Amino acid sequence: MKNIIINQQIKNNLRSIKRSINNINKKWKNRSNFKSDTLWISIGENCLADDILRRHNRKSFSSVFSSGRSNIEYILQMEKDSYRHLLEKDQLQPFPDGDHYVVRSTYYKNCTGQYNPRHMLGFEFSHHDPLRVKEDARALKRRIYRQLKYRGVKNFIFLYHHRISDLSNISLLRSHLNEFLSLYNINNCHCKVILFYQKIIDTNTEKFIDFIPHNTGLLEFVCHTHAIWAGDDLDTFWAKKDDSLFTSMFSIVDDVRHRELSTPSE
Repeated sequence: MKNIIINQQIKNNLRSIKRSINNINKKWKNRSNFKSDTLWISIGENCLADDILRRHNRKSFSSVFSSGRSNIEYILQMEKDSYRHLLEKDQLQPFPDGDHYVVRSTYYKNCTGQYNPRHMLGFEFSHHDPLRVKEDARALKRRIYRQLKYRGVKNFIFLYHHRISDLSNISLLRSHLNEFLSLYNINNCHCKVILFYQKIIDTNTEKFIDFIPHNTGLLEFVCHTHAIWAGDDLDTFWAKKDDSLFTSMFSIVDDVRHRELSTPSE
């Protein structure tokens, strides 16, 4: 039993060292984006949005939500209490997840809207273990500190992917995202949230996107695609087959920002 405990401690320490090296590497890769006047980060609902930002060279840094499973209601709860309970060990618990386990928050777990069932089980640290891996806990603390430090100071563009379902309430989702924006659009900051979700169309129809602008800073995109971003095919899972749609989406966002900057304020 003692050997098992020691071996697990060694594994956790090695994982912590590896994570530290990876974090330094990520910071180096994103160093130019981090210095930009506008910061681009992903806020869920899973890590797909973060990977899209990375692939399109938009990512500034990782947020708390970049590599977890969540929903906008969990995000609002954390933002409103400054993430006070997120890393409290008595509020974290490991849960089985296939052949492995994931750590979830037992504090941030309540929501009224409808999301994918996996996103309604409590905030999930899908790729981190703040209970047993020290560097994971340290990295998440840095993300929290950075998020609060720049709120109301920097301009952000937040990327939010909603996994659509028959029970999705897009009107309620918009309301929550606008509330989130109100927390950041203070002190003369001009932040935006890009909301995107799928609508599956026939494979004989060419893929396209619909853009729905809102006067709150919410930029809504409907991605008309041929397959759900899920399954065993990794190119489908990570939405790589639809990268041209994201290129168009970001181009539209750039055009919106350019027009706003070119319009004199009253």
